[in-house]
Amino acid sequence: MKQKYLLQTITPVHIGSGEVLNHIDGCYDNGRWYNIDLDKVLTHPSTDINALTSEMSRREFRWQTYLSRHNLDPVELSNYSLICTQSPETTDIREAIKSVGYRPYIPGSTIKGALRTALLAGFIDKDDNLFEKSLDYLKNITKQRGRGNPRRETPAQKIEKDAFGKDPNHDLLRALQVSDTTTFDSESLEISTAWTITLNRNNQLVQKIENGREYKNFVQQLSTGQQTTLTLKIDDLLFRENEKLRLRFSESQEEWLRDFAEVCRSEANVYMQDERDFFVKYDFPNMPNIYDKLIEINSELTEGAFLLQIGWGTGYEANTITSSFVYSHEASEDLMIDLRKRFELGKSRSQRDYYDEREFPKTRRIIYRGENPIAPLGWVKISPVEDS
Repeated sequence: MKQKYLLQTITPVHIGSGEVLNHIDGCYDNGRWYNIDLDKVLTHPSTDINALTSEMSRREFRWQTYLSRHNLDPVELSNYSLICTQSPETTDIREAIKSVGYRPYIPGSTIKGALRTALLAGFIDKDDNLFEKSLDYLKNITKQRGRGNPRRETPAQKIEKDAFGKDPNHDLLRALQVSDTTTFDSESLEISTAWTITLNRNNQLVQKIENGREYKNFVQQLSTGQQTTLTLKIDDLLFRENEKLRLRFSESQEEWLRDFAEVCRSEANVYMQDERDFFVKYDFPNMPNIYDKLIEINSELTEGAFLLQIGWGTGYEANTITSSFVYSHEASEDLMIDLRKRFELGKSRSQRDYYDEREFPKTRRIIYRGENPIAPLGWVKISPVEDS
């Protein structure tokens, strides 16, 4: 079964290239940030290469100053430019992944990773045996004491194997193939400010500033309302009787995978309700309304459509399945504290072995415009496209 889908950004989305850009890579001018093409600068008739090399070696070098002094137009000397509401100055910019021609896209692996997390949470919620086995495993691992702490990925790997298969060759999600999206228009990107917000000592949700350091990032992000397409395919050959028997795929696993859109809608609704309640609890402006709208969109989706939160800045809860256990009736009230201690989650940097008693996780990343919080990161709507 192969299906084409339309992907639409519901909130800003940042899919990083893994690189950061700084004042050597570009400049801000009149509401836009320009990615300077050094080759164009070097081949410009007015350029003195030795003088430019000397200038660029200085800490105070800025392209805007250089271009202005030499009466050069950044439009002519850049690879691309993006709307940028304020100057990044010396703050690094997290670069978005791009294809040929500096056109952004979303890798299929990014979407499949979010689908995998949603399906795993759905499996745990549906399968009592898997839930009980996984909960016992988490309880036991918190009691183990040895040298050092295990990698934080260790519990998830064990639970994933129990849910999806013992190794990559027997993994259920072998049967789910997700393409990269087609590229977006280059104008779909803009540069925005993403602040880390956190609970302070007065249990107020505020922008995080420690020792004078502002925990904010400039990010190249896909703006709200951008659209592209991708394809999702379920490999039916892997669900023929002989293949299912060899790969040890159960009927319930196949059913759950084929119903991935409904699983995603259900898991997204639970997560969005929790996030809304978090922002209401701490009286944080605008975010409860944003999540109300997301919840409404999720409830009105057409058949086969679903919401996912993808990319950078989506946070701990969106990328883990911890809540499936710690908020269950079967779990002890101390399970989250025990997991935090075992895997050093949220451990104080200044106080040895101190774990904050405030809500965990206490931080989120939010897109800001000026002093106003605008939106959470990463929400997309994925809808099947009817064959024409």
